[in-house]
Amino acid sequence: MLTLNRHPDARAFLQRAEQWLMTREIEHAVVLQSARQASADDAHYERPMYWTTIEDDGELIGCAYRTPPYKVGVTVLPQTAIAPLVADLAATYAGAIGGFSGPDPTVTELARAWVSRRGGSWSVNTSGRLLSFASSAKPHDGGASGMLRLAGSGDVALAQSWGAAASIDSGIAALDGRMCVQLLGAKMLYFWVDDQPRCMIGLLRETRDSAAVGIVYTPATFRGEGYATTAMMALNKLLDERGVVNRYLWVDPKSDGAQALARKLGCGYVYDSLDIDCV
Repeated sequence: MLTLNRHPDARAFLQRAEQWLMTREIEHAVVLQSARQASADDAHYERPMYWTTIEDDGELIGCAYRTPPYKVGVTVLPQTAIAPLVADLAATYAGAIGGFSGPDPTVTELARAWVSRRGGSWSVNTSGRLLSFASSAKPHDGGASGMLRLAGSGDVALAQSWGAAASIDSGIAALDGRMCVQLLGAKMLYFWVDDQPRCMIGLLRETRDSAAVGIVYTPATFRGEGYATTAMMALNKLLDERGVVNRYLWVDPKSDGAQALARKLGCGYVYDSLDIDCV
């Protein structure tokens, strides 16, 4: 029998769900980060917060959470969880919840059910596609000339300007110059350099076993020369050397360039992610 189990706080939620979430840590990165931050300090969030595990005969199969004023976040959920989750959210929040964020079609089904219950409308704010790619099968010969290097303190201005341009290209406001400077400070930003920087790669997540690339940006002047593909091949080799097993790439599903890069890397589909506004 499917049940929704509410937890009093993020710490209790993690005690129940963290091990399960860590089995696919990149797919569940946002909920893990939110829960860990709230477990350390949740004073700046509004009340009530929402921490729920969805279980089937005691087996954990999904999670839902909310740290107001932010939207409801979810993992992949079965269709049978949609109605009871929406009913529980409606009983918890008399007012607006902002919307839903997470893998599709789960979030689309939740938005439809919420609007059907509460009225109003829903619309997609942003979308992304999570892909996986494999370890380098063999050294990559040919391609663009140059080398991959870690961004340094002298690259701050470049990271800011290229990040701003990448944000405009992708339509994702959060992946901007400020984010790129933060990645630079965390040693998660790289440049492919051929006489001068030609391409920028940003890792949004990196752990001992997993890494997720979220920014691959080549200025228009240098596009079509193979810099992005060659840079990603070099990064893949670097991840091999570090022993990183699971590699992921976030792309804009509407970008022809991103889809072409994914094909060259032999990426496999994981899921589409949506951020949905409900008003």
